[in-house]
Amino acid sequence: MGFLFELSAGKQQQAAYNYNSDINERNAQVAEQQAEQLVFQEEQNIVDFRKQFDDLQAATSQAFRYNGWIANEGTPLKVALANAQEADEEIATRRYNAKVGREELKEQGTQERMQGTLNRMYGKAARTAGKARAVNSLIQTASAFASV
Repeated sequence: MGFLFELSAGKQQQAAYNYNSDINERNAQVAEQQAEQLVFQEEQNIVDFRKQFDDLQAATSQAFRYNGWIANEGTPLKVALANAQEADEEIATRRYNAKVGREELKEQGTQERMQGTLNRMYGKAARTAGKARAVNSLIQTASAFASV
């Protein structure tokens, strides 16, 4: 009867590993979704940033005009161009960081998938080991009966 317990133990271990593998797959899918959501959210943040920047540029130009400066030449123009360059650099940095974050999340998903594959392999090995222990138990039982 011990061989039945060994077979059952191997199947239960395989089921546990398969369950863990399913969790790894789910985690991989979540990481991929988060990766795409990260980029989408950052693009939304960039849209908001541009609106804020446009408001800043308009306020800056208005302040120069209020003080009697011509906003399209000289110092006001230099200030506007410097602000625009900083805004472009900020947007580029945000996009770069979003892409880096996306790649990190995708890599996390890949790692989860690899762990899932490994868990399935462990499960098959556990089931095979259970079968081997069951066969060994049968041989020992048969040997014990034969020696009687």
